[in-house]
Amino acid sequence: MVFSSLIFIFIFLPLVLISYYVTPKRLRNTIILLASLIFYAWGEPIYIVLIIISILINYLGALLIRVHINNKEKSKFIFITILLIDISILFFFKYYGFAIESLGSIIGLDLKIKTIALPLGISFYTFQQISYISDIYMKKAKPQRNLIDFAAYITMFPQLVAGPIVKYTDIHKQLSNRK
Repeated sequence: MVFSSLIFIFIFLPLVLISYYVTPKRLRNTIILLASLIFYAWGEPIYIVLIIISILINYLGALLIRVHINNKEKSKFIFITILLIDISILFFFKYYGFAIESLGSIIGLDLKIKTIALPLGISFYTFQQISYISDIYMKKAKPQRNLIDFAAYITMFPQLVAGPIVKYTDIHKQLSNRK
């Protein structure tokens, strides 16, 4: 779905805004999350699973870092593991074709590659999650304990596909208390 499409302007956005403002404040992040997942799925429905798995990995990773924050080795291991998972997912989807073609060129084979569609906003949400997990590891913020709030922060549709990358420390208070 494109922001300038008639479906977005005259159907999706008005429905989201009405739903948001008629919903009690404690459930508004749920509306944001659901609307964002619908918006995301509109572009590539198959990749909804990828963003949900990525959110769960980073959410649980941040909680684990917090549990082991006084054990420098464990928290560092968890942080690096989550970081490698995030970067690996991004690398696979962005550079899979290039890596296979380069490898084939180096070894002198014409390797056939299957074209993989790039997931919508993968760079934005990956770097946003890396920023989040880094802030938790460096003790700049405490992990978000509410999975809905965290997922809403990552998937928020107005910035998911076009940015900017929003730092968790800049927005975490607004997730639970905004006017």
